[in-house]
Parts: sequence; C-alpha cells; structure tokens
Amino acid sequence: MRVAILIQAFGRFGGAERAALVHYSRFKEAGKDVDLFADFTDKHLWARQELNKISFRPLPQSLGEPESLTLVRDLEEYDRILIHHHVEPLLAFRIARSLGKKTAWYSGSIFEPAYSDLLHGDDYRNVSVTFEKTTKSFYGNLLGGLGITFFPISKRVLRIIDFQTVARYGKIISNSEYQAGYIKNIYGRDSVVVYPPVESGLLSAETIPLEIEAPYAMMVGAFVPYKNFQAGIRAMEPLKKECSLAIVGSGLLKDEYERLASKLGISLHIFYGSNDSIMHSLYSGASFLIHPSLFEGFGFIPAEAALHRKATILTTRSGVKELLVDEDSSYLCDPTDVPLMQQRARDLAENPPRAVEMGSRAFESIHDLSTANQSMRVWEELERWN
Repeated sequence: MRVAILIQAFGRFGGAERAALVHYSRFKEAGKDVDLFADFTDKHLWARQELNKISFRPLPQSLGEPESLTLVRDLEEYDRILIHHHVEPLLAFRIARSLGKKTAWYSGSIFEPAYSDLLHGDDYRNVSVTFEKTTKSFYGNLLGGLGITFFPISKRVLRIIDFQTVARYGKIISNSEYQAGYIKNIYGRDSVVVYPPVESGLLSAETIPLEIEAPYAMMVGAFVPYKNFQAGIRAMEPLKKECSLAIVGSGLLKDEYERLASKLGISLHIFYGSNDSIMHSLYSGASFLIHPSLFEGFGFIPAEAALHRKATILTTRSGVKELLVDEDSSYLCDPTDVPLMQQRARDLAENPPRAVEMGSRAFESIHDLSTANQSMRVWEELERWN
C-alpha cells in the first residue's frame, strides 16, 4: 500500500504538524511506502531541526503555483491519501471531489476559520496572528484582502466548501472522542478514534539553566484569547507570595498578561518563543501546569507535561482529558471557573508529594502515545479500509 500524507502548516508548527511528522517518521521507520507533502518553510526548518533530515514533497501554498495544477494527478498514483488535520479548503475540495473514495481525514479540529464561533466563541480574525498573512499567501493580496474584509460572507462560503469536502472523504479518523463529537454534530458523520502520537523527543533535550527559580507553575500556548491565559494568571493570585508563573508562547497579548500579573502582584516570567532545551528545562523544573483553554482538539501541551511527570490543571474542553482522571492524574476544571482553578493550584503548590504522585499517574496514562505502536494504529486503519 502506498500512502501520501498531506498537511499545510498555515504559518505555524504546532501539535497537528508535530503529529503528522511523527506519523510519517514512524511509517518510514516501519518500512512503509509513504510520502509526505507539506508546505514547511525555512521558518519551520529552523525551528524543527529534524525536518532537515527527512525528504518531503512541496505542497502548493497558492492556487497559482504550477504544482497546484498537477497535484491531484500526482496523487492518483497513491492507494491512500491521508489529509492530516488541515489543508487549504479549495485544495481539499479538489482532492476530495476527484479522489475522495481513497482519501482519509485525520482530524484534530474542524476548520477553525469557518467554525471559530462554535469552537470558542471568538471571531477567527481576533485569535490568529497569522490569519491575514496566510490568507494573502494562499489567495493573493487582492482576493485574500477582500476575503478578510468581507469575512462574514467568506466564512459562510468556507463552511459550504468544507461541508461538501468532508461529505466526500472515504474515511474520517478523529484524534479523540471529543473531536469525534464535533465531526458527528457538524457533518453528521461517524469517525474512528485514534489518539495522536506525542513526541518523546523533548525528554532527551539538553537541560539548561533558566532565569527562573522554583517553585513555579507553567502555561504554554499561543497568546490568543481562546487559550484563556488570563484565567490561569488569576488562578495564581492566592499563591503570589510563594510561587511564580512561567508562560511560554508568542502573540499579541503579551503586554496584557504582564499588566494583569503586575496588577495582581504575581511574579511572571514570559518566554516569548522557545526551543526544545528551554521547553524541556521548564517542564522539568515546574511544579505543575495550568492549561485553561476554551477549546483544544486534543491538548498536546498537557501530554508533554505528563511525559515529564507533571500534574495539570486541565480544561474540560479537550480530548486529552479522556486519558486522565480528575483528582487522580489531573485536575479537570471548567475554563471559566477561576475559583476552582485557584483551589486546585493551591492544593498542588502546598502538597508537592501529591503533585508528584499525580504527575506519575499522568505519565502512566500518556506514555503509550509516545510509542511507535500509536502511530501504526493509523496505518492499520488505512489498511483495513474497504
């Protein structure tokens, strides 16, 4: 069986891109016939050094690129096509219209620009720092600019195209029961659930000294509203004299976080972007993680924390919560319930042995996702597909 994996990074390299890369690498290591089609740029190659060690075929970023005209023809030679998480809507529609019967979708989210109101209640223009740049790179300055200016109309068009695309996919694989629920409610389709692979590479990264002293709690993610970091900062207020807070990420809300922390008297350390060594060192030294997102298709950050044997105060609106047990291997909190987050944070900060025990149990719940077998379950779904 010959398989093509397709993914477009849309200007970033997050959990979906990491999962696609792990799937591809594990398939290759198992001797499978697989090619990766991606739009990774020099920015991604700099951030993810392992990309320099693999061979991937370019996936067109613009409808005007010559490769866009020949891509569907090139894909005809594959037995299975795996669209991983997301591909530009018009390109996905062209593939599904011609090759839908042998195309599977590995889904970690519905198409966020079109459905952001359903996922987390925010206009997508307000939560994505790359939206304008990415839109214009795909559709050109004129057409892309018009699409942004008249976004309410564009969103309705995108929903129609997206719905017609998903209707044509031969198979859908969801990365959690939580995501499968969205697939069923939005598209009316059933899907197979296979949890995503979680990278274990961070565990082998170099530990380096950081300008932060323990004890500290930690949050990681894009600095956008739906990550709900303001709630996480407020959760630390009762601990401001005994515990600091480290936030890792980038985005437009950095100054807002700093102002809020200053107002509440919280010692805040912001790591504005980071490499594997910084992430590994922060995870290793943290007392616990707070992950208060209003929406997470899965939740790779709590999984990475679990691999570092750290407990998480975790949003109830995610897929990773299906693998963790409230008050045993994590604390589950509605992301709007700041008083409960404060209570949980105090419990973990004032009872380090309990935090260690919960982190160990979280590791036991998550570590199987970092093995080769987890990736091969997706291959098995492609093989048994009639």
